[in-house]
Amino acid sequence: MENLQKCICKTCPVQAESACAKEKKMKVQEMMPKMMESKMMPDPEMVPGLYCASGKASCGDLDYSKMCQCNECPLWKEYALPEGSPMGYYCRDGQAE
Repeated sequence: MENLQKCICKTCPVQAESACAKEKKMKVQEMMPKMMESKMMPDPEMVPGLYCASGKASCGDLDYSKMCQCNECPLWKEYALPEGSPMGYYCRDGQAE
């Protein structure tokens, strides 16, 4: 839950115009109070983010021609993501290894 709060995927240009990601963001915002209270995590396919941990996006309308911002995320440094692969576009290429 702490990582979900640090995640900046929700502001990423790659998913900025995605209707699917927008819908998921709204659902997560609605569920957030219950999730915080119960400390439950939603299924990864319900969250439009945390791709570095959960893998590829389940939304098919992301725009990969836009600039990835993974390197600006606090989790990028915290988990030494530049030392693994892939090095960004986790939404497209899958979780970090």
